[in-house]
Amino acid sequence: MSDNLLDIQNLHLEFHTYDGVAKVLAGVDLTVRRGDVVGLVGETGCGKSMTALAVPRLIPMPPGKITAGQVLFNGEDLLAKPDDAMEQFRAQHLGMIFQDPTTNLNPLFTIREQLVDAVLYQRANDQRVPGRWLGWLPSAKQMRKEAYDRAVELMRLVGIPDGDKRIHEYPHQFSGGMRQRVLIAMALAGEPDLLIADEPTTALDVTIQAQILRLIKSLVKQFNLTVLLITHNLGVVAKTCETVAVMYAGRVIEKAPVRELFKNPQHPYTQGLINAVPTKYTQRGGLEGIPGLIPNLIDAPPGCRFHPRCPHVMDVCREVVPGEFWIAGEHSVYCHLYGDEA
Repeated sequence: MSDNLLDIQNLHLEFHTYDGVAKVLAGVDLTVRRGDVVGLVGETGCGKSMTALAVPRLIPMPPGKITAGQVLFNGEDLLAKPDDAMEQFRAQHLGMIFQDPTTNLNPLFTIREQLVDAVLYQRANDQRVPGRWLGWLPSAKQMRKEAYDRAVELMRLVGIPDGDKRIHEYPHQFSGGMRQRVLIAMALAGEPDLLIADEPTTALDVTIQAQILRLIKSLVKQFNLTVLLITHNLGVVAKTCETVAVMYAGRVIEKAPVRELFKNPQHPYTQGLINAVPTKYTQRGGLEGIPGLIPNLIDAPPGCRFHPRCPHVMDVCREVVPGEFWIAGEHSVYCHLYGDEA
């Protein structure tokens, strides 16, 4: 069996809009090994979340359309699965944490109703999941009792005190951090092989962010989880991840172990991202930003999509999409500065 749990190859995704066709992903290549915590980092609008949503096939189609590529999970192409098989696959093998805990829990139902249903659905081997109004049936009643016990246990695992009491409360009775813990519990209900965390700390304050990151790291060790962490925060990457992939305008432009990337960034965009992070040595007015803006993906620039903002642009950058060049070990970069053209 391969060490690679997830292997995204040459993934192309476009959205049809009134203004034209936006080529949101333009040949994404990304590998996630078993037991690894991989960070996918980049500016807002670079395609991080779309890459994450393409794995469980949660992108609305239409207007979205995957035009090329493969998403291999244990060597099986998820893009080729029938819809009903994919629905069951998501329940049993994938867990997802969304970025805004205030909008991803239904305010009309208690935590018990939502978490128990998640456990029932993700544990089912078929689609005959007993609804909450069928609890009077003997078999359904036993299933719901077991699911309730599992839900209380999950609340304990994610650090919610008095879970057996608080499970009967509504989402508005929980703080933002506690709601995010509930979402993490729901993602773990099916004991997934891969956990996708899409900016799980964005809507939280700094102290709660640290608690959620520590929780994810402890769950990774406890359950031997494989995690794809989506973020725009390099500090989160440094504290949590083992490997990092940097995205820009729908393409992965650099991949490396975390320490190697921070110590020796190679792509001009990655260098710009790191230089834009303040440190204790940064003087007033000393922060360096990346000039320009991320391109309009309806009319994306040809060649390297970063070339309009790149301080080292060459003629070949304006015409040819760069291939992958290996720097050392597991460190690779997609940039003509490291090819024969340089």
